[in-house]
Amino acid sequence: MDVVESTIIDVLNYSDSCVVVPTHIKPDGYLFEPAIDGQPYALQLSFSEIRGINSQSNLFREGFLRFRETESDSIYEKLGIRNAESILTDEDIKDIILTPTKDGLEKLIKIQSSSMFERIRGALIQLDNSNKYDISTRVKNVITERYRELYSGKRITEIVIRQTAHEVEKLEDNKVNDKVSSLEAEIEKLKLLLSQSLSKNDESVENTKDEPKTPRKTRNQSNAQE
Repeated sequence: MDVVESTIIDVLNYSDSCVVVPTHIKPDGYLFEPAIDGQPYALQLSFSEIRGINSQSNLFREGFLRFRETESDSIYEKLGIRNAESILTDEDIKDIILTPTKDGLEKLIKIQSSSMFERIRGALIQLDNSNKYDISTRVKNVITERYRELYSGKRITEIVIRQTAHEVEKLEDNKVNDKVSSLEAEIEKLKLLLSQSLSKNDESVENTKDEPKTPRKTRNQSNAQE
């Protein structure tokens, strides 16, 4: 996508909350309504406005507002946003909270932006208050402790995330499965080599059978010729 100042771009709000964004064209701000059933609320803004928003806030860098997947790489590059693939979506955050893993929780505690972590904490509170999910105490403690760290000025976390017994067991199972797959592949290779070897031997035997045999001269035939 070729992005210039006048390019009109869909800006998306996937969150359950409203987002108000002022720009130089609309100083009183654009209102992004919450997403409905996973469908984002979209407004069309010029790249000039988007660039202005990005220079004054972290809305794009922290994933509050997003772009169409087919256009996002070009826009992030033009905005100078690096590692855009690591920007957490609302769905990513929900998944980490509800199905926590060591890798997922480490992504959260590496966040150094207070505003970004407010988004994480807000998602936790919203999910917890819905009474639909059994959120683990481990997740609540990690998010609460990281929140305290950030608001006490501690950018680099001291929280250590350890693998659960289930994760360790799953890792061991994966290692065993990998070994089994590797052995099965080796067996298939050996079978193929054996099959090829037997095939060559069979061809050699057939060729030997097909070769014309030179009749031997008997002693009587030799004497007669003399």
